[in-house]
Amino acid sequence: MSGAHQNGDDESSLGEGDETIAPGPGTESRSPLTVAGPTPAGLTFTVYGKTHVGLIREHNEDNFMVANLGAGSGPLAGEEETSGLVTSRGLGLAVCDGMGGAAAGEVASHMAVDTLFDMLRGDDTPEDRDSFARRLVDSIEEAGARIFLSAKKDRTRRGMGTTATVAGLVDKVLFMGQVGDSRCYLLRNDRLTLLTKDQSLVNQLIEAGQLTVDEADAFEHSNIILQALGTTQQVAVDLTFVELRRGDRVLLCSDGLSGLVHDTTIEEEMAYIGPLPELANRLIELANAAGGHDNVTCIVADFDGDALEPPEEGAVPFYQQYPLPREHDGRGTTGPTLPHVVKSMVPRSMAGPRPAIRDRASDPPAGGSFSWSTAAAVLALLGLAAVITIVSAGRRANPTIGAAAPPPAYVDAQIPVEVKVRAALNAGELYVNGRSYGPLRLEEPILLRLLPGSYHFEAREVDVTQVGKDVLVEPGVPTEVVLIPATD
Repeated sequence: MSGAHQNGDDESSLGEGDETIAPGPGTESRSPLTVAGPTPAGLTFTVYGKTHVGLIREHNEDNFMVANLGAGSGPLAGEEETSGLVTSRGLGLAVCDGMGGAAAGEVASHMAVDTLFDMLRGDDTPEDRDSFARRLVDSIEEAGARIFLSAKKDRTRRGMGTTATVAGLVDKVLFMGQVGDSRCYLLRNDRLTLLTKDQSLVNQLIEAGQLTVDEADAFEHSNIILQALGTTQQVAVDLTFVELRRGDRVLLCSDGLSGLVHDTTIEEEMAYIGPLPELANRLIELANAAGGHDNVTCIVADFDGDALEPPEEGAVPFYQQYPLPREHDGRGTTGPTLPHVVKSMVPRSMAGPRPAIRDRASDPPAGGSFSWSTAAAVLALLGLAAVITIVSAGRRANPTIGAAAPPPAYVDAQIPVEVKVRAALNAGELYVNGRSYGPLRLEEPILLRLLPGSYHFEAREVDVTQVGKDVLVEPGVPTEVVLIPATD
């Protein structure tokens, strides 16, 4: 049973909001964030969501949610374009990709969107951004706990789970909570940025410099994700944020889209197609044209209005974790606590010699969500015979949940540093630590804001690296990176 939970009713009670979002040094100094008021007047949204079974699967185990959290009525099923004002209680979007075989994956994803809606709506308006962010994280954790208990009580649902990519907007700040490998993108100034990180083995290897993006396309075990809602009693939610700008376009999707359609193609379609229903249909059409071997779901949303600042020319949004303040129970900047040792869930078909991976010199990104030791442990487990199989009919090539990774290491209130990238190339694409930051133009530098740390910058043209450079970004020191290909 695939479907959407959608609520497009509006609320007109709006006020002024604070604009500061970046936390300053020190984890307890939170005043710029906590004094934020209601969502400011003049912040409008238009949103459309759609899900499709694909060309191979018999059942659709994806679900999605679109909800104006200020409305009094419950979620409505259906796929229809909705517009309105963002209320002081916020806007909620979610994509959940179920797994578990038979109807279990469908049950898991449906339970997730139901729980997410109930928890995000809550009984009252969040006091500030931190309260809203905490509510978003709590809703994802609660969804995972409910799915886990349901599977524990019903043997036919053992092993069911779902990814969850949840976006919540309040006071001009879009928060994203991530478990699994569904994604959230943002298109700004016709450039597409991935705002979430796939919690997958292949992404971990890329970030550790042990696998290139090109090698990842043919990687044998690209279907392994590190965690999902329902497979364990607790999950580590990766919480990120971005301040929206006027004209921003957001995409949430399952890997039925992102796993089959290249980011550059998604960028082109999102920049070219105006009407959201037409855009969603086109993206699904492309996924099916590429094989359609998985369910595909996407939510597209446009944000506008006088409450949003215009986009800065050349500035590129980026993945940035949000450090929650500590609560009375001790939870906060270190993220949720998980058991130190978790049983592996790698399928038997993977038992045997570990595949050879070509070494590549590249620095891992600063403040990554998962440690390389976790990936090494997962790879070591590939050679063990005693493993647990998870049957998944709703994901590509029977994806599985690997050994659960430690909770994300939330950024310690570091201030991002401005990095200007110039390239002596008239075409090509900028990659930083294996992640694309859009096309390069000879006379147009790319402005990034990166946390202090080591980075590997590459200029690629037709999937070939033209020039690469390792750069140390120091705290408080604006940095300029110039990429000049070697001459013959």
